[in-house]
Amino acid sequence: MHKILFVLITLVLHFLNSNTSVSSGVDTLNQNILQNEPKGGIVYISTDNGENWTNSSDGFSEKVSIGLGGIAASNQLLGIATKDKGVYLYNQKSNNWNNIPTDKNIIAANIGALAIVDRVIYVGTQFKGIFFTKDYGKNWSSLNTGLSNLTIRRFCTFNHILYVCTNDGFYFLNNNLNQWKLEFGQNSLQTNGATVFQRRFYLATNKGIFSQQPDRSWINSSPQYSVHNISSDNNQMYAMTYNALLLASQNGKTWNSIQNGLPKELYTFNILHNKNAVFAGQWDGIYKKDSNNIWKLSSSGLPAKFAVTNLIAFQNMLVISTSER
Repeated sequence: MHKILFVLITLVLHFLNSNTSVSSGVDTLNQNILQNEPKGGIVYISTDNGENWTNSSDGFSEKVSIGLGGIAASNQLLGIATKDKGVYLYNQKSNNWNNIPTDKNIIAANIGALAIVDRVIYVGTQFKGIFFTKDYGKNWSSLNTGLSNLTIRRFCTFNHILYVCTNDGFYFLNNNLNQWKLEFGQNSLQTNGATVFQRRFYLATNKGIFSQQPDRSWINSSPQYSVHNISSDNNQMYAMTYNALLLASQNGKTWNSIQNGLPKELYTFNILHNKNAVFAGQWDGIYKKDSNNIWKLSSSGLPAKFAVTNLIAFQNMLVISTSER
């Protein structure tokens, strides 16, 4: 009886030791997997045209959020506007973001959009319109003369002129008068983006796509769509609706879905043409369009389900952000 009990105890101990070894091995494997997974960031940069992405979030606080249109660049500067700490500028040598002084009243107005023209930095807010600084945040001034709505959606720059999209239309900045002039607007026309295609302006709005005519009048070519962004290159124009990505015909009057390869239930935030490739910022990463007009995921280095809410090219880099960590 004692011999049988001894044998049973020995078998149990052997079994437990074996399980401990297996558990230890699994823990080690899990630890290795976690170490090799991309660590979560809010900004990523690619230097090989979207083939690989690197976390470039050094300098941001742990709690940070970025609005739509919150990344901007000039030839010299790359910046990001955050809702929590204001504006950051990128130091390419150290791969670090430096927070410039941003007035507390500006942050309280809910910063969203950002523009950089030469070395002048503009921010757009939800409640108090536009502010700018010429000395990297030491002094800020408001710039709202001429605006009839102070909810700023997005900035655009064409031919060295700054434009702004608001909740009632599309304005351009008259630098000589230091005030905004209405290019086109309507009551409650939420203007979300603008582009120039074949020498004409096209606006993405909550009431469709408005296009500027040769006589400078405007027509709504697509009232059936609610469009949250629009972009173009030399050959093509893209409109981003809440259920499909659209490609325009050459005359910009008709639009067709080019959703093939993109998630069916998710919409595209932005489109960018860079170095003979076209990129789409989606809710689950970056997509790249191939020669057959099929979108394929190009998110190597990004965390899973990384929503690319902003996308821009700066010098030899592509820069993306999500809305928050």
